[in-house]
Amino acid sequence: MNFIRLKITVSSPAELSPLFVEDISNLLVISGVDTFTVEDYNDLEETLSGGGIFYDYIDDELLDKKGKEPVIYAYFSADNEGEELYESTVSTLEKMKSEEGYKFLTLSRDEVKDEDWQNNWKQYFKPFAVGKTLAVKPTWEELTDELKEKTIIEIDPSSSFGTGSHATTKLCMEKLEDIITGGEHVLDMGCGSGILTIAAMKLGAGNAVAVDIDEVASRIAMENMEENGLDKNKVLVYDGDVLSDPELYSEIGGEFDVICANIVAGIIIMMADMFYEKLKAGGKLIASGIISEREDEVREALEKCGFKTLATQSEEDWSVIVFTK
Repeated sequence: MNFIRLKITVSSPAELSPLFVEDISNLLVISGVDTFTVEDYNDLEETLSGGGIFYDYIDDELLDKKGKEPVIYAYFSADNEGEELYESTVSTLEKMKSEEGYKFLTLSRDEVKDEDWQNNWKQYFKPFAVGKTLAVKPTWEELTDELKEKTIIEIDPSSSFGTGSHATTKLCMEKLEDIITGGEHVLDMGCGSGILTIAAMKLGAGNAVAVDIDEVASRIAMENMEENGLDKNKVLVYDGDVLSDPELYSEIGGEFDVICANIVAGIIIMMADMFYEKLKAGGKLIASGIISEREDEVREALEKCGFKTLATQSEEDWSVIVFTK
């Protein structure tokens, strides 16, 4: 299916652009446009430095856009109804441009295909090996001959994090390969696509609990587990915030042999006490998603809780740390 795309460029002074972007967004909603995106990087610096939020990684491409003119993309179906809504929306915006203060708006039109903005990324996700025995295969790809002897994990991350290609996920999977010997009780905290749970189970874990704060991620994880033929009686999937939900905290249980936490440094530190309580004596915590500059900070925080560091490994400026209780 094709879509008409309306590009609205906001060339106002940076300090005023948020107000104008909000006005235009509200106008689109009122006009009946239910699919649009906003690219506004003017407040990026303020966002990164305020609010007590930690950002371990910001893509250079994103930083390069700081200070650039905000752009709003509105999408319309390429049929008669979509064309009418497009014309009506443009007419309203043109009238807005005639008002003092809105002359900075620039409108342009092109067409995009549905698959262009939903599925193009899939062409870059190919089967690949991880560690000594594992291989990750997208559900839509054929398995290559050189990977047929590996333990295969089929994955469709959809809108959730976890193709296995990122260094943080690969490092976790390699550590699971070293740690899982058979029968372990595993907790995957921040499970994303469910890839680490699937890896643990295929390596021989006895059962697993997977948790993600996002309901969509939990659903995608369940779908991927079904795709990989995991026994539903041996894997439980939850969504929610274990730190603010006492019922969920209790429901996920404890006495885990292995905990995977492929999150970010700040959240791992926040969850340190929980990990210590949920892990059985002698168990292993695999902490990943740690930008290398914060490796010492994470290690010191978890050792302060009672953990002992067993191993660290880094790849592409990311680190994984294995702890024991």
